[in-house]
Amino acid sequence: MAALTGVFATPALADPEPSAPVSTAPATSEAPESSTAPSPSVPPAESSAPAAPKPQAERANIEASVVFDKPSYRTDEDVRFTFKIKNVGTVDSTGIWVSQSFSEPTDLVVPYEPGWGPLVLGREKKNLKPGESFELPVTGKVKDLENASAVVQGIIFDDSSFMVGRFSGTTKITKETGRVTGVVYGDKNGSGTLDDGEKLDGVTLTLHYNNGPTKFTATSDADGRIEFGDVPAAEYRFGGEVIKGWLFPAKLVKIEPGEKNLLLRGSPPLNGALKASLAFAKDTYQPGETAHVTVTLTNSGTIPLTGIVAACNRAGADHAFNGRSGWGELDSDTDGATIAPGQTRTFDVSEKVPDASLNVGYVGVECDFGYGEVDIDNHATAHARAAVPGGVASVIGDVVHNAGPDKPREGLSGVKVILVSKGDCPVAGETTTDEKGHFEFRKVAPGPDYSLYFLPPQGWRIKYDNPTSILVVGPEDNAGRTFVEAEKGEAPLPAVPAQPSTCGKPGTTTPVPGAPGGEQGSGGGQGGSGLASTGADVLWLGALALAALGLGGALMFGARRRRRPVE
Repeated sequence: MAALTGVFATPALADPEPSAPVSTAPATSEAPESSTAPSPSVPPAESSAPAAPKPQAERANIEASVVFDKPSYRTDEDVRFTFKIKNVGTVDSTGIWVSQSFSEPTDLVVPYEPGWGPLVLGREKKNLKPGESFELPVTGKVKDLENASAVVQGIIFDDSSFMVGRFSGTTKITKETGRVTGVVYGDKNGSGTLDDGEKLDGVTLTLHYNNGPTKFTATSDADGRIEFGDVPAAEYRFGGEVIKGWLFPAKLVKIEPGEKNLLLRGSPPLNGALKASLAFAKDTYQPGETAHVTVTLTNSGTIPLTGIVAACNRAGADHAFNGRSGWGELDSDTDGATIAPGQTRTFDVSEKVPDASLNVGYVGVECDFGYGEVDIDNHATAHARAAVPGGVASVIGDVVHNAGPDKPREGLSGVKVILVSKGDCPVAGETTTDEKGHFEFRKVAPGPDYSLYFLPPQGWRIKYDNPTSILVVGPEDNAGRTFVEAEKGEAPLPAVPAQPSTCGKPGTTTPVPGAPGGEQGSGGGQGGSGLASTGADVLWLGALALAALGLGGALMFGARRRRRPVE
């Protein structure tokens, strides 16, 4: 029988009028010089009636409840509940969103995806008219494995920025344990299995609970045996570290009631033996189209490389492939691929081209290959891109200079600005800064292969790189502003590429900024040139800014990845 708990309704009250200000002047028997006493011959003016309080807008009133699927859950189970809200007020509630509490050990952990669905701030807006209701199935995880209960609680807001409701629900949690033991070994020959002479002693490993602070640590003995003892049933992670020269890949381990025996493998370092490259099957794609990529992995070493997986799009770019579904053996949720000594293997992988690719002019893929989430700096890396034409962007900016100490920067007029792209017809546009130093280019095809050339008036020079590379991002009506700093002085003007006389005639190639940059790969480490973005953020184009960007083929490495549980 489902459990219903925590029904809340917040009354739609108007804010009280602020009280009159209280004087802080000291009391005195004499009137202030500025005050004028009324003349005795003139009757005192009648005091006016106090002003009526201003009416306050009525707020929405949301009633909320949490209905769990069953009365209690084990620590290793998903805690499922239905979140119900109803507008019991008399006015519309628009843009409803939930702020869940996470501060208490008993608070349930609700993952971001799918999480609270449309009730997450910044997602699609959920609106309720008076009398309307909405239900959402939600799944959470226990945070504290030692608590006998779990709570889901929080506050509801809407576009008014005021609280319009509260919610709270509690369910029972039952802790069951599994006895966790295992063997730790170093896979000297790369076979992927435990062979004679490979057991490791003195290796300390830790099981970290995936949704809370609980952890269990143990050390292997002379026979490679390791015992974690009785561990609450749940999902844990371990590995992702180098211990005594052995690489222990990151894994998820699912512990259930009963006995759990683990075979914990350490791998030898890659030592540069793995090389990788990526290549799209076509030069151009459209959003939503399935794009195929050829992954080529080569093992130049003397032992098999067993358990190689891909980690892609660490920066979380919305126009890049993620390397999961459609990547077969290389998906990080699998046991990985094996590359024999001297072998070159190719893999045909595929993903749908993200919609966001249209605004940057290309779809990108950037991955590192190796043992899961360990010794990442020495993974083989590769990146590639293909054009996604059809988007429209703007390039907007200002050329400014210091007007003097303690004075705001001023715009520099008369600077000729040339937007240059790759192709047979490189000059994409020319303009001159106005009296405020402002310049604009409209109807520009998005892409990473643009440069801005600045030709300032005599007696002025551009302070940093000239020309400077930029990443042009759409849509056209959401352009950021690029600031370029000039200073007094002389410097050689950059040589602007010549525009052939055949431009605009049949047979000439117009610039395609998102065109493929060619397949690229390496055996470890990162590289690439800086790209200064003209997207959503204001950016000063200077040596430090460009060095900090270092996008390595227009994508960046970053967050860690989730792994498949070891059954």
